[in-house]
Amino acid sequence: MPIEDPSCEDPARLWRAVQTRDRTQDAAFVYGVRTTGIYCRPSCPSRLARRENVTFHADWTAAEAAGLRACLRCRPRTEATP
Repeated sequence: MPIEDPSCEDPARLWRAVQTRDRTQDAAFVYGVRTTGIYCRPSCPSRLARRENVTFHADWTAAEAAGLRACLRCRPRTEATP
């Protein structure tokens, strides 16, 4: 699976953080969903996307540069709270 942002190095670790909704990773990266065009924090309570539709980005600016928009549920453009 291609990673959109080259600064995101370990997609397996990032995917595990998304699957477990790991709040400690909220400030580390965001993930985008190709089918919806939305990016989220790893801890977002939204329904889990299919892995083949997910891309990882270092931050919200990289996700928006890739053409994604912010999730209205988890608001990834705001500062993450640990």
